[in-house]
Amino acid sequence: MKDAATKADAVREPLLRLVKRSTVPVSRAVIVRALAIIAALLVSGIFFVTVTDSSIVEVYSAMIEGTFRNDITVNSFFREACMLLIIAIGLAPAFKMSFWNVGGQGQVLAGGMAAAMWLFYLGNNLPNAVILPLMIVSAAIGGGIWAILPAVFRVKFTTNETLFTLMMNYIAIQLVKYLRITWSPIHALGMITRKSGSLPALFGNANGWIYVITAVAVVLMYVYMNKTKHGYEITVVGEAPNTARYAGISEMKVILRTAFISGAICGIAGFLYVSAIDHTISETMGGGYGFTAVIVAWLAKFNPIFMTLISMLISFVRSGSSEIVSRNTTTLDSSIANINIGIFLFFLLGCEFFLNYKIIFRGGKEAGK
Repeated sequence: MKDAATKADAVREPLLRLVKRSTVPVSRAVIVRALAIIAALLVSGIFFVTVTDSSIVEVYSAMIEGTFRNDITVNSFFREACMLLIIAIGLAPAFKMSFWNVGGQGQVLAGGMAAAMWLFYLGNNLPNAVILPLMIVSAAIGGGIWAILPAVFRVKFTTNETLFTLMMNYIAIQLVKYLRITWSPIHALGMITRKSGSLPALFGNANGWIYVITAVAVVLMYVYMNKTKHGYEITVVGEAPNTARYAGISEMKVILRTAFISGAICGIAGFLYVSAIDHTISETMGGGYGFTAVIVAWLAKFNPIFMTLISMLISFVRSGSSEIVSRNTTTLDSSIANINIGIFLFFLLGCEFFLNYKIIFRGGKEAGK
């Protein structure tokens, strides 16, 4: 009877099961993530070797050269990394509070619209010293409003903020299209050619203000999240809302405040696109970084320092992939760059799974111990 019961238990036991890890040593987490990046580089190289006539050495050389060939490519690399980073910085506090803001793209567009209105209507009448502060404040308010609307519905009607913020993206896209049609009889829809409204060069670099604003955002967000009372409240509301209520923390106030801050930073990214990069407003502004930034923030565990590293990695992959595409225009198109970024994100997300869970095979044997 005992042997029969043992056999029955063995039959009922699954071949493998997942068990959540309690803690992972920092050294092990670093090694696992480094191996994931190496594996992504290998798969990426094999992918490009398959779709082109290049060798794997030529593929890697092209990726490095496409990023660091000259001052223009280096500036483009850092600019794209900064724009991805500042949006991720904006989304981080909301996610840490368990407010799933996937509306970064819409908030970038909302900020861009608010900034562009000043440019279109008063760009010929106001000096830079006046119009630029108006543009950046308006962009922050526009992005903040776009994020606080879902927060209001979340706290008042328990509406799902993931769906709400996602739908707000499409509303922002259609609004931008409408404004472009509305403005077209008055202004040319190409580059905005106004006497003021564009950020000047800083330290001899056209992207200087982008670097400075992003660096300030990283430092301020790190301090805000880790060294202030508001940052502590965000953590408590996100991890233990019942504890927050017991401690007298107003969950509604924290959610509304944090959502506005999140959207405001994304709105500032929209200002940078209008005033320093695109010099116009369009529904494609941001290149979908509002969605990629969600993954950046999550992978970095909402740590601004790690977000910086991941943003630079993704910018490197994008720049390198674009260089390979430019050398093989007869066989490849720009979508290849997005496929390559997807390869890297797949491995980075995959390694997070193995850092958070362990696989136990039948009989108690652990995989990846």
